Amino acid sequence: MLRAVLVLVALGLAVYTVLDVLRSRDEEIAVLPRTAWVVLCIVLPVLGPVLWLTVGRQRAEGGGGGGGGRPPRGPLGPDDDPTFLRDLRDLDGRPGDGTRT
Repeated sequence: MLRAVLVLVALGLAVYTVLDVLRSRDEEIAVLPRTAWVVLCIVLPVLGPVLWLTVGRQRAEGGGGGGGGRPPRGPLGPDDDPTFLRDLRDLDGRPGDGTRT
């Protein structure tokens, strides 16, 4: 039973890393080309994924923060959007920075 669980875990890890390699942008892939990483993860279903996760994938530059290389998010709602607030102020016809006096 334990052997079957270990085989399933290794297979799941290999499938995950192959999909991760295929979805990664070219600038995120280090050391080997994409095709070599896919072959390595399939041929060596434990060592290949471990190598991909440790040395093959470059993380976003600039340290932590969990950004993952994604561009910064925009405003979450209209009250966080400076352009929307400025437009409201302009529609209201009051001069100034939009604060009430």
